[in-house]
Amino acid sequence: MDTELLKGVSRSFYLSMAWLPPAMRHSISLGYMLARATDSVADTSAADPGLRAEVLRQMGRCVAGDATPDERQELEHTLAAQMAPQQHKESESRLLQSFGQCLQELAQTPPGEAALVRRVLATIVEGQLWDLTYFTPECTTVQDDAMTARYTYLVAGCVGEFWTLLGRETLGDAFCPAERAELMCAAGVRYGRGLQLINILRDMEEDAARGRRYLCSPPVLWQDRADRYLRDGLDYAERLGGFRLRFASMLPALLGLRTLGLIRRRRGQERVKIPRRAVYASMLQAAWRAARGRRK
Repeated sequence: MDTELLKGVSRSFYLSMAWLPPAMRHSISLGYMLARATDSVADTSAADPGLRAEVLRQMGRCVAGDATPDERQELEHTLAAQMAPQQHKESESRLLQSFGQCLQELAQTPPGEAALVRRVLATIVEGQLWDLTYFTPECTTVQDDAMTARYTYLVAGCVGEFWTLLGRETLGDAFCPAERAELMCAAGVRYGRGLQLINILRDMEEDAARGRRYLCSPPVLWQDRADRYLRDGLDYAERLGGFRLRFASMLPALLGLRTLGLIRRRRGQERVKIPRRAVYASMLQAAWRAARGRRK
């Protein structure tokens, strides 16, 4: 795994991955890299939406292991020749050029872990395809709250589920007791949804300008829901075994809650961004809470 490339494309999430127990780190990092690559394609606004959708489907087939060698070679050429040059960041361009290497690493991943990576990527790609094809000049807003809930599951809630299942696969009871696994999966889904709601709430004006409105109810209702989901995420993290695992799992929730606080206080359309000192404060808070030990 190219750790420098991973750091370049993962921003704050790299802080969590670096602290994960080694047994989990490879498949979490690989899953992130694959998902980030599909997300880069979905967000390549300079490319035709139809082309992006087709490339996403091809990426999904390659990750699932359903593509022929010729199809995979064609996809790698398309990513390198058509998608990579249109990325605004060099790291994302390199990531798309490295997609074939990520597939090779997936093929060498233990079967149980690889199956979980393939499962979560299939769900994420489904969400990205919905996002790419649902919105049109005639349809710029989701129909109802259920559609928002479904979307947040597809692109982020499923990641909390994946995190839990992979933890059980690699660490067993050292992650969480078997009898709590189902409850932890449900909590992980809420946690992931909360993180995606933060993204939606932070980027509402920018998304609306692009003809994408992911909320049809008042934003304050979703702010309250995001707050509950992120606090569920803290509870989830505090129930895990081991300092490193608790720290890595709770840091995104603490950063999300700080971002939510800025969103609630925002005036106008100013860009919300956590200052570096707040990131360090969140890391200290995560370390303190993680050191308290497992909750019963």
